Amino acid sequence: MDKSTIIAKLREHESELKAAGIEHLFLHGSYARGTAIREVSDVDVIAEFAPGRRLSLLDMVAIENRLADMLGVRVDLSPAKGLKEPVAAKASREAVLAF
Repeated sequence: MDKSTIIAKLREHESELKAAGIEHLFLHGSYARGTAIREVSDVDVIAEFAPGRRLSLLDMVAIENRLADMLGVRVDLSPAKGLKEPVAAKASREAVLAF
């Protein structure tokens, strides 16, 4: 699986993911850079959630699991507001907008 395939799959499920509270979703990390090793690399995504939307830890785990089911690989979901420097700076440089 490559970056374009992941982005296409995420876009296919955009309405479902928006209903779950995700306003924007970005791919970053090794799949965004094209350096992923399929057997060991997680798909790293950053979610910007709708303003005022409060999600519990269980909600976040459910979304992360749903993303993994969609893509067929492990997913690491990070809320955009939860990223700390220098991770946030690096992620913003390499992030690819899915929707």
